[in-house]
Amino acid sequence: MRVIFRNLGLVAILFSLLRTSTGCNEATILGRELIPGKDFVNAQDTTIDNIITHNIWKTDSTVFTGQGNYQKVLGSINDDPLFGRVQGFVYTQMSLPSNAFSYQGANQTLDSVVLYIPYEGFYGDSLSPLTFRVYRMNEPDFKIDSNYRYYQALKYNQGELLGTATVSARSLRDSVSVYGQKQGPQLHITLSSAFGNQLLQQSSTGAFVNDSTFHVFLKGLAIVPDTSLATNRTMLYLNLNHASTPTYLRVYYKNSENDSLVASFPFDNTGSAHANYFVHNHTGAEANQYLNTNRPEGDSLLYLEDAPGVYTKVTIPNLENFPNVVINKAELVITEVTTGTSPTERIYSEPDLLLLRQLGNGDTIKPIIDYGNPQNPNQPYFGGVKEIVRTEFGGIRMAQYKFNIARYLQFLIRKQETNTGFRLDALSPRNIDVHRVRVGGGSHSTYNLKLRIIYTKL
Repeated sequence: MRVIFRNLGLVAILFSLLRTSTGCNEATILGRELIPGKDFVNAQDTTIDNIITHNIWKTDSTVFTGQGNYQKVLGSINDDPLFGRVQGFVYTQMSLPSNAFSYQGANQTLDSVVLYIPYEGFYGDSLSPLTFRVYRMNEPDFKIDSNYRYYQALKYNQGELLGTATVSARSLRDSVSVYGQKQGPQLHITLSSAFGNQLLQQSSTGAFVNDSTFHVFLKGLAIVPDTSLATNRTMLYLNLNHASTPTYLRVYYKNSENDSLVASFPFDNTGSAHANYFVHNHTGAEANQYLNTNRPEGDSLLYLEDAPGVYTKVTIPNLENFPNVVINKAELVITEVTTGTSPTERIYSEPDLLLLRQLGNGDTIKPIIDYGNPQNPNQPYFGGVKEIVRTEFGGIRMAQYKFNIARYLQFLIRKQETNTGFRLDALSPRNIDVHRVRVGGGSHSTYNLKLRIIYTKL
């Protein structure tokens, strides 16, 4: 373990000047706020930088996309040289407006049929066009009580294309007017007249008796992105169960007496099955050469993706043998590695938050004691929030994340905790997300992951 001790008394100013020679502003890299305000003379400063880090990529069977996980990602990214390709498909059912539903009047004639799904934002390029196709699903047992995992591709009839739309995220950001009613931003896809006429021919004694009979007629809809274009660079955020803007399949029609009628088949959070198929493909990308390598010295570059994606195993050898002192602060610093010149670096933004947890026996994970009560986490103290810093020479913008693990270290040196390592993840409030960042690993020559400790001798 390489440990550098400094007395912070009269040489504090000299120390701050010397540390800037690393090519990055050390006040932002390690933080002036680490120096305790009281007991400045007696405090000691240690930097530990023999940390071992490994990129871990494996299927996460704990990520479900059905039941209460209504937020979905839809789209395709094909031009990320660091992380590779990402794709998101959405599957959903609709429900009847009511049991024994029937259209109004006689001699109904179709105007159009449109699928509406609330739009909540995007990741990537807001101007890049994406094409979506809607197919009729033929998944044998598509139902509301299934826990569909993100890597499960559900079945749909590729020979029954129901509709197509080409949109950009920029075109979806405004609210829309539907029959004179203002509604929030939506992805809307006009479906075929053939499908609309099939819907219009159903009756209250046939497919429209109840939701069960309706789902025999229409098992569900698969919204599938065109993944063939190398220029695809956008993922949309959708919400099937939006608080104010509903998800609908709407049939616009007229009868012999009225020419402005609409039948709305809603997404029902108690009865409509839904799922999200989400795929990372790192083949050919820079990240691929660093995944699951198990190098003894660790990986010099780390590739963090929002779940379900690549995470990092962090090992700090011999940390349990740190001297028995009072820990004022112990800050783990993670810094982005970026050139500042690649166009995709400006398009694909970093996660807003990272999460550090303690590894237990096997693959078990538990919150670090500094995180506080898991039901009431003390996040501002613990850290992990993205900060933007710049190099002193060249002014390259980079993201940085810091964690304070002072309580854990104090417990560790008192033998009340164990040094079993850590798991570092990108964290999103969404069940599935696509933000990513490349950061320096423990063996990186310039922006290595490091632990800086301020302590007072007993």
